This record gives sequence, C-alpha cells and structure tokens, in this order.
Amino acid sequence: MRLIYRGANYEYNSPALETRETDPLRRHQGAYQRCKTLQEASYPLTYRGVRYTTDQVAEALLSTPTLRTPQRLVYRGQQYIKHPNGAIETVVAEKATRVPDTTAELFREVNRVHQENLRRNLQHRLLMAKQQGNQALVSLLEAESKQLAL
Repeated sequence: MRLIYRGANYEYNSPALETRETDPLRRHQGAYQRCKTLQEASYPLTYRGVRYTTDQVAEALLSTPTLRTPQRLVYRGQQYIKHPNGAIETVVAEKATRVPDTTAELFREVNRVHQENLRRNLQHRLLMAKQQGNQALVSLLEAESKQLAL
C-alpha cells in the first residue's frame, strides 16, 4: 500500500492478521453474522522510530508493579488520597473542620472569611503600591481600608 505523509512517500505492507472462527453464527442488530477473533500473536509495531511487538507491550503491562501505598494527589488546590484499592478520599482542609449548625452561623462564617480575604487582598495591593512608589494609589488604598474598616 502506498502512503504519503507530509510529502514523504513510502510503501507499507500490513501483516496479515491471523483470525479464528469462535462462534459460527452470532446475532447482531437483528441479523446473524459470522464472527472471527484475532489470534494471540505477536505483531510488529513502530512508534517514533522505535520498534517493538505486541508481546512486549503485554509483558510490560503485566510486569508493572501495583502501588501498595496511598498516593497524595493535588488538583486545583484540592488534596486527595488515592488508595491502592482504587478508592479516592478528599482531604478536608484544617480550617474547614467545624460545620456551622444554623444558617445564621453559616452566614457569619462566610462573612468572616470574606472580610479576611478582602483584608489580605488590600494589604497585598498596598504593599505592591508602596514598592512601586505609587503614592496616589497608596492614598486611595488607605482610604479604601478606612472605608471597609479593615
């Protein structure tokens, strides 16, 4: 078979696949069809110039050791633990250990966290303005701090 890839022409003759008939007739979508499956054979493969066989792939998969210890994973700042049995556990942050009992408590907790985030953000912006020597921005940020009573 003649193939062309990015202007390079080459000939490729695919190996004949060995098949065997497993179930002479099998019903599929209302019609009976003859079924064949691939024989367990070694096929030559090439990936980026490296030659290997399907036997080598199967051998590598079977010889890969399974992890016996839990893995600590982090995704977008959230921590997880993946156990050897496949179970995934979410790691709860230390600050979020207590759950508010009522809606009012929840509102107060959210308000406290929001105020803390505003304070940290304003402090960071003030520090950056001072480092840059931007006195106009420093005075505006100090006024914002007084307005927010932080």
